[in-house]
Amino acid sequence: MGVGDPPRILVTTFRGGKAEEYVDALRQAGAEPILVDPSTDPLPSLEGVHGLLVTGGADVDPALYGAPESPHITHVDRERDELEIALVRNARDAKLPTLCICRGLQVANVAFGGTLIADIPAALGDHAANRHEVRGDDGRAERGLIPGHVVRIEPGSTLPRSVRTLEVETGSRHHQAVDQCADDLRVVARTDDGIIEALEARFDSPFWLAVQWHPESTRALDGGESRRIFLSFVSAAQVCRTYKPVTR
Repeated sequence: MGVGDPPRILVTTFRGGKAEEYVDALRQAGAEPILVDPSTDPLPSLEGVHGLLVTGGADVDPALYGAPESPHITHVDRERDELEIALVRNARDAKLPTLCICRGLQVANVAFGGTLIADIPAALGDHAANRHEVRGDDGRAERGLIPGHVVRIEPGSTLPRSVRTLEVETGSRHHQAVDQCADDLRVVARTDDGIIEALEARFDSPFWLAVQWHPESTRALDGGESRRIFLSFVSAAQVCRTYKPVTR
């Protein structure tokens, strides 16, 4: 690769998925996305890539975090779970810049030993203070900003350096969330009802962020916070590309 080439970002998705919004967000930020899904064989090497993006999707299999089956979990993708867990762990070992979004946050937490809430409405009941998912008349989840879904960020974390604020009103479409945070991670943002909305790494990494909301869908709708998350991630990947060869 030449000096002026964009950093190459591995992007996970379901079998046959295109991950269009994520791909567009990365290209807009100056990266070259490379899709990987459970049909990719063997497990992709991290040699020659400069970042990992773990995207949204189906629920994580509760067996992977020692939980019983739940009536609130209607669809899992075990082969994708196993692929992404392996990649997240390998990326940690390689000190590869990593961004995890929605399901990606949940996968990363499980990969490092944490657990999940099977269903937010069932867990919170009358204590829910935010809408974590809104569906239209057609049954599809709302992809834009949700008024009142405010994420409050810890002042001492690194996330504010990307979004340049301590409060983000953003979009949300998840019914699961982090329960017990993995020891290798730390909670850096929540909504007012206590739902964990962002995690950062306790281990050494040039960039490691997991968010529960969907910055890929709100890049043109918020005050620039969504774009800045991708720009910060790609900037870290660019530094990795320029100064540090990545090996698996």
